[in-house]
Amino acid sequence: MMLFEEVMGSLKSDKSVAVFFMEGNSVSRQMLFSEFEALLDGYVGLSDMADQEAKAVYVVLNSQLQVEALVFFLIYFDDEGRADPEWNIPVERLAGISGSGPDMGGGAIRLSCRSQCSINWHQKELWDPDMTPGSSHFSAIKKAVDKNKLGFKKVEPEEIVPTLQPVEINDDAIPTVTAAVDTAKATEENEHRLKLARLIKNQRLRIKTLESHRETQKEEYQRQMALKSQAYKTKIQSLEQSVEKLRVINDQLQEKLFNRNEQFLGLQDKVSSQSSHLSDLEEKLKHAEVAEVEGLERQKLEAELVILKEQLDRRDIESVYREEKEELLRAELEELKTALADAEHESMMTKLKDLEVVFVAYHAGAGHVTVPFTDIYRYVESPIKYAAAKCYVTEEVYRKWLEHQDNPVCCFQKDDGELCGESLDVVGNPGDFEVGSSDRCGKHKGV
Repeated sequence: MMLFEEVMGSLKSDKSVAVFFMEGNSVSRQMLFSEFEALLDGYVGLSDMADQEAKAVYVVLNSQLQVEALVFFLIYFDDEGRADPEWNIPVERLAGISGSGPDMGGGAIRLSCRSQCSINWHQKELWDPDMTPGSSHFSAIKKAVDKNKLGFKKVEPEEIVPTLQPVEINDDAIPTVTAAVDTAKATEENEHRLKLARLIKNQRLRIKTLESHRETQKEEYQRQMALKSQAYKTKIQSLEQSVEKLRVINDQLQEKLFNRNEQFLGLQDKVSSQSSHLSDLEEKLKHAEVAEVEGLERQKLEAELVILKEQLDRRDIESVYREEKEELLRAELEELKTALADAEHESMMTKLKDLEVVFVAYHAGAGHVTVPFTDIYRYVESPIKYAAAKCYVTEEVYRKWLEHQDNPVCCFQKDDGELCGESLDVVGNPGDFEVGSSDRCGKHKGV
């Protein structure tokens, strides 16, 4: 604990601290850490960062403005560009206790990122830098530090003037040439081992960041696939519900049409019966003797006859109306049947797409052509055109080549309308077939 407090005290005393915001592989914004704290307190916001999760870097510089520590952290800004009030990553502490990273000019830095985090529960709130040579985040940060747009003051090291002290010479203490060479050699070997160890450590860190990046991409891919799968399942369920609804409506219309037919048949029987009764009354009235039929009875018969005629007229009108209604019902039923068939077809095509079914068709010259689901409609519309495209020729050339395959003879038409008909060698590849040349004999080639 005392060590950490000493480190933090030294950071606050003679260190320069900043926060860099990264966009891609470059620094898009720089601010003092005090300005960043104002962001966290909600005094100011960043409108251009609204509803985004920003990648930021906590940067610690020494008195010579050399990078000493980096913490790569994430921070979310709401719809108004204000920083997440629950953000609580201890970037200062992580900068003080993190492991070593690459050398950025002042020796190995202290680095804290997702692949190298001293506090495990903050690992998901950090991100891994790109360490690709030439486009790494470390290069971008070093360039931004060298430009010093924030105006940090650089403290030059004091020059130390050595003072001469009298030394008592002892012959036994004078180093020999061999000892000096051995010491230099040992120093060089130590420096070499140190550089090699640092290089190995940097490579291990890069491997860890790449593995972390790959794992993040894998999780994102799995999440996208899960969302897409759920969307397909929802769509299939919706289509199945639509199909079921159309089936119910179809059954109801079938039943309704059947009842209408029964009513129509009953109406026809009733009209036939009344027509027969009307004929009897007309016949009776026609042949009745005037002397035998009293005036009241005759009037009664005539009145009954008028009523029956009116009823028959109404029945005729109802019959016409019912026929028209039946025609409308039949048309509606046909439309529903068509819609039901289309829905079932769409549902089946969607299921085939989800199953990633691949269709294979054989075409001369192209062999077995694999037709992905996305091309199935284009293939069904014109298989010959699709096969021609696979052979890298036009549809016309492909058709001429097919005719040549079936009957390899000269196609030159003479003046009398007959073909030359001389046998030719078969051109096996549509791409090598030339209309007007490959289908002509030596005599008529180019004519």
